[in-house]
Amino acid sequence: MRICILGATGLVGRETITLIARAWPGATLALFASRDQELALDGKSYEVLAASRLEAADAPRGDLAFVALDDEHSKRYVPRLLELGYRVIDKSNTFRADPKVPLVVAGANSDIVDDAVRLVANPNCTTIPLMLALSPLRRELGLSAVTVSTYQAVSGAGIATLDAFLAESRDGYQSLDRLGLPFKATGYAGNTVPHNGGTDESGFSSEERKLMFESRKILAMPALDVSAQCCRVGVAVGHYENAWITFERQVDLERVASLLSNPAEAPFVKYLPGAAGEGLSALHCVQDRDRALVGRLRPDPRDRGRKSVCLTVVADNLRLGAATNAVRIATRWFKSADPDLQAP
Repeated sequence: MRICILGATGLVGRETITLIARAWPGATLALFASRDQELALDGKSYEVLAASRLEAADAPRGDLAFVALDDEHSKRYVPRLLELGYRVIDKSNTFRADPKVPLVVAGANSDIVDDAVRLVANPNCTTIPLMLALSPLRRELGLSAVTVSTYQAVSGAGIATLDAFLAESRDGYQSLDRLGLPFKATGYAGNTVPHNGGTDESGFSSEERKLMFESRKILAMPALDVSAQCCRVGVAVGHYENAWITFERQVDLERVASLLSNPAEAPFVKYLPGAAGEGLSALHCVQDRDRALVGRLRPDPRDRGRKSVCLTVVADNLRLGAATNAVRIATRWFKSADPDLQAP
């Protein structure tokens, strides 16, 4: 296999390289970033070329491409990769709303990826774990409404922002100030802030609109009542989501727990029993990077019709929320040597 990665030096690109070694050992890698450079990763050194070289007449052709770039550069390079014969999985927001491009969560709707498909959009890092939890429940109970509150790690903003956050946290916490006054009130270190980029006239941010739109598209429920509130919290990796879910039918909590505990019904989910949430934290998910951790299942006390539940979903945003899902999507075309990365 000849595999291309655009954005290879970023956080998601690096994780993708690691996963490729598990899924397709012996694959040939062509790595691209903003400029020519060397990448040191896991004790190996990789040559990385400037992405602009893909526009040359002698650009390398291949089988599979992963694109982990911003929207502007995805628009520029994805069409070129398709011209060069690659099947492409794009992590940006560029193609998610395109009705001709499948938006896919492996284990939820990956059956729509067949040999006729050449471009797939990878959803947002909060959408992926939530869909893994909701999909098996919707199939049996129907789905009426979803409300989500997210607490998102700083790494979702990129490697430069993460490194700045780590440096500011190191310096700020050394002062032992009990109020946290050494930290910037608008910064990420030692803080919780609104995820408010791209807020439009509706008052919802682009992150919130993504979660709402993508949920409807993936579940094929364009009229689904879904609302989201998103914020960033001062942790490096790991997105945490609280969800209030209303079904079309009455809910038996034991049946919900049984569905989420069954790998055949809920692939790539680890269900953790107990309402207190033991095992559910950002640092728990970076120890189990390729699954959605789901727990704190309990009835919604406001609902006397017994159709609503509350639950928590936690996932590594760099792996399950990005690179792992992309690799699993690609296994619909190219079988994985690692069964844990193989999509149904």
